[in-house]
Amino acid sequence: MDMPAAPNAIRDRIRRHGYLTAVGSVVLATSVFAPFRESLGREQWGWLYLLVLGFVAGTAGVGPAVLSAVLSFFAWNFFFIPPFHTLLVAERGDVVHLGVYLVVSVAVGLQTGRLRDREAVAQREERHAAALNRLSTSLVSETSTEGLASAAAEELTLVVGASSVELWIPDESTLALVPVTRHEQETVSPPDDIASMWALAAGGVTGHGRPPVRIERQAADATPSSHRLLLPLVSAASVEGLLEVTLDAPPDDASASFVTALAHLLAAFLQSRRLNAVAMQAAAEREAERLRSAVVSSVSHELKTPLASITAAVTDLLETDVHREPDDVRRKLGDVEEDLHRLDDAIADLLDVSRLEAQAWQPRPTEFEVGELVGAVVTRLPRASRERVTYAVPEGLPMLHLDFVQLSRALHHVIGNALEYSDGIVTVGAAVERDMLLWVDDSGPGIPESEKDLVFDKFYRGTSGRALGSSTGLGLSIAREIIWANGGEIAIEGRLPHGTRILLRLPREREDA
Repeated sequence: MDMPAAPNAIRDRIRRHGYLTAVGSVVLATSVFAPFRESLGREQWGWLYLLVLGFVAGTAGVGPAVLSAVLSFFAWNFFFIPPFHTLLVAERGDVVHLGVYLVVSVAVGLQTGRLRDREAVAQREERHAAALNRLSTSLVSETSTEGLASAAAEELTLVVGASSVELWIPDESTLALVPVTRHEQETVSPPDDIASMWALAAGGVTGHGRPPVRIERQAADATPSSHRLLLPLVSAASVEGLLEVTLDAPPDDASASFVTALAHLLAAFLQSRRLNAVAMQAAAEREAERLRSAVVSSVSHELKTPLASITAAVTDLLETDVHREPDDVRRKLGDVEEDLHRLDDAIADLLDVSRLEAQAWQPRPTEFEVGELVGAVVTRLPRASRERVTYAVPEGLPMLHLDFVQLSRALHHVIGNALEYSDGIVTVGAAVERDMLLWVDDSGPGIPESEKDLVFDKFYRGTSGRALGSSTGLGLSIAREIIWANGGEIAIEGRLPHGTRILLRLPREREDA
């Protein structure tokens, strides 16, 4: 990723030409002073040259300041002390003036230049610390490797004037080294020098000390003066990648130290992200194992109970030594039928959960009426349950364009949940606002406020209600996933003085239909 040079880098380049600044300042000052040679006494021009010396020392450092002192010494002698345009001195007092000026100017240049150099070092260290702090702050909220590389490139450009920055990391699937900025390409092979450095770093040659830094000329298509830093990103446990930085000038020790510190920071971030991914995978595996255990427990209960009841009823009917009236046989067969429905519902719940989690059950929209949906669901209920359901679905409601089979399963679970957790009448109603509203009201004990966000979790059973022993805790979870898949919403509302309303908000047409 190519970046323009920053102002700090430009100022650093100017300081590298401090000796030219010293020569130019003395020449410019002399050309300005010369026309006014007769306006001041010859001994007074030294004070003006001291001002020039102070400027050079304050901007360019010790070496240019000493050079400026020597050049101004000769310029003063050559242009302002008789005989003019020679280095000869006619009067002994002028020799004293020149000698004192040379000593004082060199001393002032050394002292001022050292102060300037110390200030430059302090400013540079402050910039380095601020850049590392900014990068650390951005890494806290950064999740993508591309964002990481962009933030690192920005700081390297601002601080050391990098002309290009590339981050090479191993691909998660193939473990081949790939550049972050060209991640979308199918195949990007690293240059031989980068591949060699990666092989050495990944093989443990770097050890536990400072990562090796290679400085060399850039590739043939780059400028001859460009230099490159290659740094392995070594964390405490492994090598996370390579950082490639191209500079327009050879880096000094401070620049190399900054790039190395930044490489350590990138390595720590990449290691943290990799460990977080491992931890998340382990947590997902633990959650999957917990769900598998819950499924096994639910299956063993929901399948064994109706099977045991069916087995007992059929065995009793097969007894030949007992005389039964037709009404008794019909009643027992009705119980068997209800147990078979319960068994079928339990198996359907498990199939629904598996298909929804695998995203293998995609909606297939068709047009239907709300009354048709409610009637189909209530018809499948056992006879005793059907008698407890009342309707509040007006005629003339608009058609829905959603998946009829999925929504019938969702509404079946919502109505079944209301029937299981209440003894009274369950009302199914509908109305039209911007969306289609379906609701199911019951007169049960209600759902505590603390449980309203939990009842849609898999295998969660409420702390109140009479169905605690027989409920699987899957119904509302399946209903929510189906409603979401069809672009709707499901929510729980309390009813006064008691009871619960489960509200289904359905789009009249799917947005992607």
